[in-house]
Amino acid sequence: MKQKRLSRRDFLKTSLLVGGGAVLAGCKPAAPTAAPEQPPAAPPPTEAPAAPPPTEAPAMPSDATLEEWLKPVTQDPIEIRIAHWFDPNNPAEHNQELMDYATAQWKKRYPNGKINWELIGWGEIDQKTPAFVMANEPVDITYNWGGATENWCNAGFLVPLDGQMPKWWMDTRIPDILKPPANDLCSDGRLVMAALGYENQGLIIRKDLMEQAGVDPASMGSYDGLLAGLRKIAEKSGIAKPYALKMGADYSVMDSITFFWLSNGLTFGDFREDGSEKQAWIEAATFVKGLMDLSPEACLNWNWSECEQAYATGEIAAVEHGTWYFGVGRALDPDGKIVNAEKTTILPYPYGPSSPQQSPFHSFSCTGFYLLKTSPEKNRRAAIDLMAILSETRTVWHHSDGTIPPTTDWTSADRLEFAYDKTIEWWWKAWEDVVKATRTIPYQGFLARDEITGAAFPQMVSLFRSEITPEQLYTQMRDLALPLIQAAKAS
Repeated sequence: MKQKRLSRRDFLKTSLLVGGGAVLAGCKPAAPTAAPEQPPAAPPPTEAPAAPPPTEAPAMPSDATLEEWLKPVTQDPIEIRIAHWFDPNNPAEHNQELMDYATAQWKKRYPNGKINWELIGWGEIDQKTPAFVMANEPVDITYNWGGATENWCNAGFLVPLDGQMPKWWMDTRIPDILKPPANDLCSDGRLVMAALGYENQGLIIRKDLMEQAGVDPASMGSYDGLLAGLRKIAEKSGIAKPYALKMGADYSVMDSITFFWLSNGLTFGDFREDGSEKQAWIEAATFVKGLMDLSPEACLNWNWSECEQAYATGEIAAVEHGTWYFGVGRALDPDGKIVNAEKTTILPYPYGPSSPQQSPFHSFSCTGFYLLKTSPEKNRRAAIDLMAILSETRTVWHHSDGTIPPTTDWTSADRLEFAYDKTIEWWWKAWEDVVKATRTIPYQGFLARDEITGAAFPQMVSLFRSEITPEQLYTQMRDLALPLIQAAKAS
């Protein structure tokens, strides 16, 4: 958003491409003298031209199995347009394998069909998708994470999938962990995402540096405990600023901080007319200010890829991250000097003093496919069929990172047989241990997230620089956010 926007694959595998796990491996960025410039705000949805009301897709026959379902249903030519966050600069890095596999499966049903893969990149797709809808462009499918879902539902961008997905998909793709409200559904309960995977999220931290500093990981499960542990690591390791907040763009700032508000029973955008959120909100902001004081000044220019590089090279000791980091870490640290079972471990998110449950937690968000209302009616059956195939278990096995297929018919041992890197086993085990030991808080975003995120960016930079206090941040953000929330409710 600031400077050149990084794609999802840019923060997974940035400019120096190294094959299947390509990532940035160049020099670390210099400390900035000024924060990156904020981009112009996206046009409000009210400026969008009127779009025709969505039409439901044809009813889905009750095919019993995937094998029976993968057979020709029409010889008519048809073209499907899918907007995807795959890296447009390097679509090969295992993503091409997934695309080829899914296309071949889909063409068993539509032999004369064509899929137009529009590779956009993660850093752009949040903006491109609303732009497609507002311009009434005939885009059938978009791929994204669940944080955008509530806004898109509220704006009427999506066609529900209820009653449209094949029986084999319904039988295997919605286990308990992804049933409402966890499956990034609209708040009214409609099924709108065909989830490709869910991404567990927590903190990655240097296990060896914790041991060197005499820090018990169990002591870092609260706001105060995490800050105390990081300060000890700073004292003993020689890394004066051992944490890394991603401050280089408004979207990466929000990704860095949003779970720490969940730690205290809120979302960042949880502003209420009666002000009942004030104490808990300021507690979260005060904790985040503590993390800022433990983050290097260079973070003001760092996004995902720079933080990942800093961790893999030992410049920092901890960062908020998720399941997908494995592929990135392996490419940044091919010799396994830091990203290995002996030196890297997973911590859950800490709890805050106002948390209803005084215990740490892990989070997850879904990634998957949405049917846009701009999908021409004649395309919708074929588009839904493609979404089902793309989120089918064996297709997900062709995905290149640590994403966990949200399905009932697989095990870790099954996945390991198909894994692009067999050494991922320790990483999955580390996450499995965290998931078993801590509670889960699914992340689904918040109303007016994009608008509030943009408004928050300069305020968060000011907090980083100690130009404002956490109390002033609350007052300023409340004044900015309440009108945005009301506008979103009224739209």
